[in-house]
Amino acid sequence: MTPRSRSALLVAAVILLALNLRLVFGSVSPVLADIARSYHLSSVLSAALTTGPVLCLGLLAPLAPRLAARWGNRLVLLVCLVAIALGAGLRAVPAPPPLFAGALLAGAAIAVANVLLPGLVKREFPHRIGVMTGLATMLMSAGPGIASAATAPMQHLFGGSWQAALGAWAVPAVVAALLWVAVVWRCGTGKVEVTTGSAHLPLTAVLREPTAWKITVFMGVQSLLAYSMIGWLPTIYRDHGFSAGAAGNLLAILSVASIPTALAVPVLAARARSQHWPALIVVGFSVLGLAGVLFAPTAAAPVWAILLGLGQGGQLGLALTLMSLRAKDHAHAAAISGMAQSVGYVLASAGPLLLGLTHTASGSWTLPVALLLALMAPLAFAGYQAGLRR
Repeated sequence: MTPRSRSALLVAAVILLALNLRLVFGSVSPVLADIARSYHLSSVLSAALTTGPVLCLGLLAPLAPRLAARWGNRLVLLVCLVAIALGAGLRAVPAPPPLFAGALLAGAAIAVANVLLPGLVKREFPHRIGVMTGLATMLMSAGPGIASAATAPMQHLFGGSWQAALGAWAVPAVVAALLWVAVVWRCGTGKVEVTTGSAHLPLTAVLREPTAWKITVFMGVQSLLAYSMIGWLPTIYRDHGFSAGAAGNLLAILSVASIPTALAVPVLAARARSQHWPALIVVGFSVLGLAGVLFAPTAAAPVWAILLGLGQGGQLGLALTLMSLRAKDHAHAAAISGMAQSVGYVLASAGPLLLGLTHTASGSWTLPVALLLALMAPLAFAGYQAGLRR
């Protein structure tokens, strides 16, 4: 296999992998009200449906480096895609247990793939870290919007069955898994590269690094905001009188708006000597968007969604880029990624649940959105500090 064809295969594989790392999450929110009615779920259980997979991202992230060291990162990523397909497919079974089991299985697989992605980019594309990270981030940011916008029409196509609409999201994962079969067949499992030299670094090795903690806080708070929006933004606007399709389209607008910053911020950050000012700029977008949702939610809903998207795409792209830029090698990048995503996603899992509980207690969305707005202060501080070149 020529180097050019190998590179093209890996680029295509990374593209499909990144796209499938968020589709499962975005597909639930437009039909969450229908799910709750069908299965008589309380607000807590509805929140658990969106929180559980995110909690998996945190709890299972530390397993990723060990699995890659034992089996090879490419083979592990292939298995992750198969598990995502199975998890998405289980949601088509008309009963609550398969719905929750499928969500957790997909969340577990995404947790492992999330951690391996920055190290994979640093090793396979060492001279194109910014471009490849930006491309992956763009697709990860666009995924929830694609799923949110398409789930309601698919539900209509399947005769009103939200189960079939959710199960249909197994198809992209199957396509991606088939491509990764070719990657493993042509390029190997990746075990040799992963287990050579210092390729495996335990997460405990970076626990005393201040920069690693700053990246972790930045990753965690921005993820908390992102999954809160993915889980509840359509519901917020349905409660404001929007139809299911219109509310889902707002999440789609948010995701589309995230594409420019998701692609541009990693490229610019990788070229810059310091990344502290980009951190403040992307957090500023989120501040403006949340302020709009809080004080004038229906006056210019698409504008607030665009601002939130610009912030979300840039924050995720910057977080993933910092994991590579602040690392000495791909093993160090994997360790920082594992720590940031483990601690960060445990923190992020509290977001949808906190919003759901606060909404239930207060009876409105004012206090939940105000809490998210207050969290932008520590997000800005962590991003500024992590962005300083030391």
